[in-house]
Amino acid sequence: MIRLLALLALLAATQAHAQAPAWKPTRPIELVNPAAPGGSVDLMCRSLKKFMEDNKLADQPINVLYKTGANGAIALEYVNQQGSGETVLAVTHTLLSIGLTGESKHDWRDLTPLGILFKEFHVTAVRVDSPLKTGKDLIEKMRKDPSSISYGFFGNRGNHLHLAAAIPLKAAGVDIKQMTNVPYRSGPEAIAAVLGGHLDVALVSAVNPAGNVQSGKMRVLTQTTPVRGGGYLKDIPTWKELGVNIDYATAQGFMGPKTMPPEAVPYWEGVLARFAKDPEWQKLLERSLWENAYMTAPEMRKYYETEFANVKSVLEELGLTKQ
Repeated sequence: MIRLLALLALLAATQAHAQAPAWKPTRPIELVNPAAPGGSVDLMCRSLKKFMEDNKLADQPINVLYKTGANGAIALEYVNQQGSGETVLAVTHTLLSIGLTGESKHDWRDLTPLGILFKEFHVTAVRVDSPLKTGKDLIEKMRKDPSSISYGFFGNRGNHLHLAAAIPLKAAGVDIKQMTNVPYRSGPEAIAAVLGGHLDVALVSAVNPAGNVQSGKMRVLTQTTPVRGGGYLKDIPTWKELGVNIDYATAQGFMGPKTMPPEAVPYWEGVLARFAKDPEWQKLLERSLWENAYMTAPEMRKYYETEFANVKSVLEELGLTKQ
């Protein structure tokens, strides 16, 4: 009799759970953008907003909220203060480093993974009349004197773009601690500095110098892709082709606050899974020279754990870790 009662109780609980309505937003949705308008993170946020609205995936208003500054720390703090299922953070590789560099008390480990959507690759661009004609020229010169070439990139030292320069050069035998790094407020600003003769090299997202390359103003020496990308990248050697067994990408997607209700995670996983297959999103990926790299929440966590260990190792060598 006791066993029978226990079985009936279990069946009742299972049935009640099965009939429980799925979680859905009950207040306005916030897609929090830690970067300035116009960049890759912004395009991802605005594209997701439109997709959700067009497909009526929420009964609540959907807003892109800009919380820029401090290399993403301001946005991270804001999202965790909300603690709800309706507020999510657009994330990049910067969240792997800001805790290690001391720019924030928190990092990706203080968030709830929801999914990755794409990978962005980076290129090394110079003015067309630069004495650096090839990627091998760059490697040879920096092996001899790492400080002789000024490298410009968006954001602070230790961020994902700094690492996009440092990781391949380290593998090429360059003393990356001696590099001359010049942070800029954006990739296009670094490109303008190269074109103006104020900077030797711009390390930027692959799409940034496309127009200047096609107009004959710039030359790209190498790309961080595992194989040559599309568009103008088909003519650019990868680091692997230069004898450096490295590829590097920054993955972008979404995370929720650490205290996000567990029942909200499947909702966002479902939204991102549908969005990843959207034809308009696929067209944007191709135009932007991004790689479709959809990952579920568990896959994202595993990927970040591996990337975090790699980033920590390089930052320690650069002497930039604070913890």
